[in-house]
Amino acid sequence: MNRFVALGALLSLGALPAYAAPVDRYVTEQGGTRIEISAPRADIVRVRAGQSALPEDASWAVSQEIRSHLVPLEVSELGDIVELRTAAVRVKLDRRTLALTVEDAAGRAILADAPGTAMAFENGGFRLRKAMPRDEHYFGLGDKTGSLDRRGGAFTMWNTDAFGYTPSTDPVYKSVPFVIGVDESGHSFGLFVDNVWRSYFDFGKSERAAFSFGAEGGPIDYYVMAGADPKDIVQDYAYLTGTAPLTPIWALGFQQSHWSYMTQEEASGIADRLRADRIPADVLWLDIDYQDRNRPFTVNTKAFPDLAGLVKRLAEQDLHLVVITDLHIAAAPNQSYSPYESGMAADFFLKRPDGKPYVGPVWPGDAVFPDFSRAKVRDWWGAQYADFVKM
Repeated sequence: MNRFVALGALLSLGALPAYAAPVDRYVTEQGGTRIEISAPRADIVRVRAGQSALPEDASWAVSQEIRSHLVPLEVSELGDIVELRTAAVRVKLDRRTLALTVEDAAGRAILADAPGTAMAFENGGFRLRKAMPRDEHYFGLGDKTGSLDRRGGAFTMWNTDAFGYTPSTDPVYKSVPFVIGVDESGHSFGLFVDNVWRSYFDFGKSERAAFSFGAEGGPIDYYVMAGADPKDIVQDYAYLTGTAPLTPIWALGFQQSHWSYMTQEEASGIADRLRADRIPADVLWLDIDYQDRNRPFTVNTKAFPDLAGLVKRLAEQDLHLVVITDLHIAAAPNQSYSPYESGMAADFFLKRPDGKPYVGPVWPGDAVFPDFSRAKVRDWWGAQYADFVKM
C-alpha cells in the first residue's frame, strides 16, 4: 500500500516524465529562436535553428533523400527538460534556454552546450559554443596546417589558393567542416556543420573550457554523430555525404609525381629509369607543363608531340599516365580555344554582382571559373576530357 501512496505523491509533484507520441521532428521556440531536432539515422542527430523561423532545408552536401529519411524520436518531458530518443542516442533540451546535450544510449554525454550563451546570432551570422572536456581531442577540417590534433587552435573555413603556404598559414586550399572528437578512453563523436559561408572553428583558443564554431551568414544546420570509435564516425559521415567512387586497383600503387616533367622525352626517360632500376611504380603524373600555355584541356605539341603515343608506351611498361587539370578556363576570347568559347556560349562561368564574368589570374593568366553548383556545368566539364580518354 505504501508503494502506491509514494507513486501517487511523485505523480502529483510531476517527478515522473510525461510521454508523448513519437515524432519525426521536434520543434520548439524560445526568445525568438526556433530550433528543430531530427534524426536521419538512429546514431545521427540533426539540429537546425533560426531567428523566428527555421532556415531553408537545403544542402550542397547532404541529399534530399538522406535529409528526408527520418527515424522517429521518442519524446518524454520532465518539467522544462525534453528528452528525445532513438535506439542509439538521447537528446536533452532545456526549453527555457534551448541548452542542448546529446548522449549515447548509455547516457554518456557526447556533445553538450557550454555554460552561458551557447547560441548567439550576431552581425548576420551566428556562434555556437560547446563544452570541451579536458581529455578530448579534435581531428578534421580538411586542408589545415599545424598539428593533426586541432585542440588549442582556431581555424577559418574559406577555400584559398595559398601557394607557398607556411606551417602557420590559414586558410589553405580545401575546407571540410567535419570534426571527429576522441577522448582518451577512445569514445568518439562526429560534428558536421552544413554551412558554405565563411566560417570558423575555435577549439579552446579563445576560452579554455569550450570550443565554438560559427559563420558570417547562412543557416545553423549541423549533425552530431555517435559511434564506438572513429571508424563508426567516418561511416556516419559517409552515410550523410556519400562515398567516393571505388578506386581502380592501379591507383592504390606507387605513383611518381614531380613539378615538373617539361617534355615527352623527359617523361619517357623517367619511366625507363624506374623500370631499369626496378623501382616499384604504377603511375606517372604530368603537371600543367604538358599544356599549351597552361590552358586546361590543351596539349603543347612542341614539348609533347605525341601524347597518345606516350600513353601507349607507358602502358606497355605497365604504367598509367595522369595529367593534371586545374579548375579554371583561360580567358582567351577569339582564339579558337574551345573550352572558353563553349563555356561562354552556354553561360557556364561564375559572374560578378554586375553580371560580368568573374576573371582572376591563374597559371594561364586571366581565367574564368565554371559554376560547378550546376549539373549542366559539371556535365560540360566532364565532356572536355573526351579527347584525353580516347588516347
